[in-house]
Amino acid sequence: MLKNVTFILFLFLSNICFSQYTVGEYHQFLSQQKDSPIDYIFKLFESNDIVILGERDHRETTQYDLIFEILSDTRFINEIGYVYTEVGVVNQTAWGNRVLKREFKTDSEFDNELVKLYRELDYNALWDKYNMVKYLRGIYAINKELDQDHKLTIGFTDCSFDWKGMTREQYQSFEKNNLEKLNVRDSIMALNFINQYHSQVPKNGKKKALYIQNRPHAEKIDRLIASSQIKTVGAYLRDEFKERVKTVALNWYNYALSEQIGLEWGKGYKLELSNDGKWDAAFELTKNKAVGFTIKGTPFGKTPFDYPYGEQHNVYYEDVIDGLIFYQPFYEFTCTRGLPGIVDRQFAKELIARQVISGVYDEGEHYAIDDELEDWNEYRTYDCVDYQSMIQQMNKWLEK
Repeated sequence: MLKNVTFILFLFLSNICFSQYTVGEYHQFLSQQKDSPIDYIFKLFESNDIVILGERDHRETTQYDLIFEILSDTRFINEIGYVYTEVGVVNQTAWGNRVLKREFKTDSEFDNELVKLYRELDYNALWDKYNMVKYLRGIYAINKELDQDHKLTIGFTDCSFDWKGMTREQYQSFEKNNLEKLNVRDSIMALNFINQYHSQVPKNGKKKALYIQNRPHAEKIDRLIASSQIKTVGAYLRDEFKERVKTVALNWYNYALSEQIGLEWGKGYKLELSNDGKWDAAFELTKNKAVGFTIKGTPFGKTPFDYPYGEQHNVYYEDVIDGLIFYQPFYEFTCTRGLPGIVDRQFAKELIARQVISGVYDEGEHYAIDDELEDWNEYRTYDCVDYQSMIQQMNKWLEK
């Protein structure tokens, strides 16, 4: 969730130095990997306490199919039991657990309580991406089949916030203190995770946790970039837990905001595949077999780091992540928007008021409730981006 505008300004991909490895070398390495993504995650948990899963685009929903395979595995239920997310303000964690661990008589009763919770989940007027609806409903579905001692416990880690009584002036103060200053939000999320982790009830005498964070926050970056110090959640947790925490990134693609490539603000994104498409070409040669592996000392680990900041100061992927998961080719990534049932006519009025408070809408203007209802309740699935240029970037290696 790239909400910190200052943080975004440093997402650039200039002067990329692509790896000297060939597609054949990447393919040869991939073809030797035997661990599925799920088995790889649980192997990491055998010798580590915390695994940070570097989520791709929040809107992308196929990754949550993998996440729920992990969370519903008996190994996770019996040996780990705790899962944290970037999305969700920390002060709603207790409410979230009450809803997701409660035994409702009907699914309709659960849905009613979920709607109330979801509306208060974020400091944006409403978290507009379907991933969290899918996530929360999925946790409840798992917990519904478990006794109280084995139900999964969730943790939200974003900045504390409450819409009750919020004013425009208070919101501006919140933004200034939490979102505008470089690294502040990452430090807050890291501290929120640390505090909740230390409060966990041990399972089988151990404290273990999965932490789902967007990749730019999950990567362990603590360095000077473009005259500013960048420090991410992954770096803060590395400092706190040393070798007990591992960051695993899901395959994604690179992008840079338009102003970083000389275009006017709002003109869109520059989209490129990792390592000029070599990684995805190698994955394609394996027929997109899903795998997970540790990257240190491998061709992937020795690839110059090109996401999200561009190659800087001889930094390689093994310097910022510990493992990599290939799960679904990029051209099959599916994004979903729309929150059916979350926004009714009464809440639409509240939603408009929140958007005025947060500066999305201008104060005093008229905004149609019916437009809000149509915009938020229409469920739609679509390609996350136009994949054609990236397909061409990948294919140029396959055609050689």
